[in-house]
Amino acid sequence: MVSISSHASGQIMRLVAGHLGLEGVRRAVSDPFAYGLGPLLDQCLPGRSRLVVPHLLRSKYKPGHKLSAYYTLDAGRDRRTSRHLAVTWSMVPADLGGTSPLEREAKASGLVEPFTRLVAASPDGCLTLVIAPIDPAFPRLVRLYEPGYVTSTAASLAGRLATGGREVHPEVHTEVHTIRYRPGQRHVLRVVTAESAGGAGECSPASSETFLKAYRDGTGARAIAVAAALDTLLTASVPGVRPARPIGYVEADQAAWWAAEDGEPLWRRLTDPRAPGLLRRIGQALRVVHDAGHVPADAARSRTVPAYPPIPTLPILPRYDASAELAAVVRAAEHIQGLLPQVGTRIRDVISRLGDRLAARPAEPATLTHGDLKCDNILATHGELRLLDLDRAAIAEPALDLGKFVADLSWWHASLDVDARPAISAFLDGYGPCDRVRLARAHDLAVLFQLKLGARRIPVHHPEWADHVDGAVRLAENAVAGGAQ
Repeated sequence: MVSISSHASGQIMRLVAGHLGLEGVRRAVSDPFAYGLGPLLDQCLPGRSRLVVPHLLRSKYKPGHKLSAYYTLDAGRDRRTSRHLAVTWSMVPADLGGTSPLEREAKASGLVEPFTRLVAASPDGCLTLVIAPIDPAFPRLVRLYEPGYVTSTAASLAGRLATGGREVHPEVHTEVHTIRYRPGQRHVLRVVTAESAGGAGECSPASSETFLKAYRDGTGARAIAVAAALDTLLTASVPGVRPARPIGYVEADQAAWWAAEDGEPLWRRLTDPRAPGLLRRIGQALRVVHDAGHVPADAARSRTVPAYPPIPTLPILPRYDASAELAAVVRAAEHIQGLLPQVGTRIRDVISRLGDRLAARPAEPATLTHGDLKCDNILATHGELRLLDLDRAAIAEPALDLGKFVADLSWWHASLDVDARPAISAFLDGYGPCDRVRLARAHDLAVLFQLKLGARRIPVHHPEWADHVDGAVRLAENAVAGGAQ
C-alpha cells in the first residue's frame, strides 16, 4: 500500500460520485498524477515514475460506481519496455486478492522488469493500478505472456509455428505484444514468432503472426465453432467473403487462437471506387448467413423460405433481442446522464420512443447473426473480405445485424465527410429483397445503434465531447421524428 492523503481520498470520492463534473473526469483521465497515480507508480517504478508520461487509450465512467482509464507507458528506451496499465478510481475498495502469486509468477518469467511491482493500491483500496500481464480476475493471463509457453502452445495447436507450414525450428524467438488489456473483461495479444530461414549461415528471420483472444468464459470456443460453420457456408455461396481463420482453442486458458491476415479494416476502403462492390458482397454474405441460420423451432414461422440448408454445426449460442439492445444503450449512456443530465434525459426519451415503435412491429423469427457487424470487424485483404470478431454471434432477429451495419456506415461516412446513402444502398442491394417489417425494424435499430456509437466512440477526454454527444443525440431525435408513422 502507498500513502495518499485524506484530502486526495475525498477528492477521489467526489470525482467518482460526479461532484467534480465533466472537467473533473476529463482531468483525472488526462492527468492521472493529479488524482493519485503518482504514489502508486512510485512503488512500481521507483525513481522514474515522474519521468514517464502515460498515453491514454480509453476511459470508461460509471457515475457513482467507478472511473477506469487504460494507458500505455514507455518505461525505458527499449520499445519492449512499453507496457499497458489500468487505473481505477472507485467508490468501494477493489478486490486485489491473489495478486501476489501472480506477481511472483511474472517475476520468475522475466515479465516484471523494468518495474519492481505490477500492482499497487491506495490504503483504502479505492484507487488501484494494475500493469500487464496482471489481471486478478484472469490468473491465466501471466502465462499467456510467457514466450516459452506461447511457443509450445502454438506448436501443439498446429504442429507448425509459421502459417506457411514450416516445421518448428530449434532457433525460435517469440514476442508477445498487447493489443487490448482489459482487466476483468478480456484480452487480445499479438504473437510474433521468428525462426531462422534455413541452415547454417542463414540468419534472415522467417516470421509469422497469430492473435490470441482470452476470455473469462467459453466465448472463444463458440467464436471458433461459428467461424468453422461460416467458412463452409460462405465458401460455397459467396466467393471472396470468409470468416477469420481459427487456429484452435485452449480450454485451460480459455483462449482462442486466430491466424493473422494482411489487409486493412473496411472503413479505410469506403472512399475507394470499388467500395460499392465490397459492400454488396457483405450484403450477400449476410443474407446467406441469415437465410441458412434459422433455428428449427423458428423455421416454420418464417415468412421467407431459406435459400440454403440450415447450418448443421452451430454451437449453442446465446439469444439476443431488441429489448436487450435497448437496455444496453441505456447502460452505454450512463456517463452522459451523469455528466450532461439534460442530454441524458433526451437520450432516454429517444430510447423510449424507439422502444414503442419496435414493440408495434413484431420481430421476425430468430436466426444466426454476426452480432457485431461493423467496418472494424471486416478486413479487406488480397481479393477477399474477412469477417472478424465472431465473439457476439447469437440467435437473434436479422434486423439487428442490418441496423448495426447501417449505423456503422453512417458513422464512418460522417467522419469522412462523405454521403453515406450510396454505401447503404449498395449494402442493402447486395442483401436483396426481404420483408418490409425487417427493413422498418432495421431503420429503428440503426437509430438506436447510432445513439450507442455516440455514447461509446466519443471519449469523455475529447475536448469537444459534449458537443459531439449533443450532435449525435440531435441526429437520433431528427431520425425518430422524420420516421414517425
